[in-house]
Order: sequence, then C-alpha cells, then structure tokens
Amino acid sequence: MNDTNTIAVRRALLLVFAGIALAVIGASLATATGRPVWRAVAVVGALAQTFGWVLAVHYRRTRGGLS
Repeated sequence: MNDTNTIAVRRALLLVFAGIALAVIGASLATATGRPVWRAVAVVGALAQTFGWVLAVHYRRTRGGLS
C-alpha cells in the first residue's frame, strides 16, 4: 500500500477505536444512570465501529492491500 492508502486505513481504524470508546462509555453510563440518552451514545458507538471496519476492509481490498 502507498502512503495515502495507509493513512486511509489508519483513519478507518481510528474510527473503530473511537466507536469502541463511545460504546463502552455509553453502556457504562446507561447502566449506572438508567438514562436512555446513554444507550443512544452506545448505539452510535456501535455504528461507528461497524462503519470503520467496513472502510478498513474496503481500503485494504480495493486499494492495493491484502490480496
């Protein structure tokens, strides 16, 4: 992979890790407080993880990554 693709994959994986953090924080606060807004934060985190993984796989397959 060239530098541009490597940066794109790293950004996608950063999105995955940010999604993990949001999901953990949202789930923890939803359990502790019982407020539904924190469940929404957890769901957004899960969606961010999914989107990040899809982007990472896309960049690795279509832009000269793993065969």
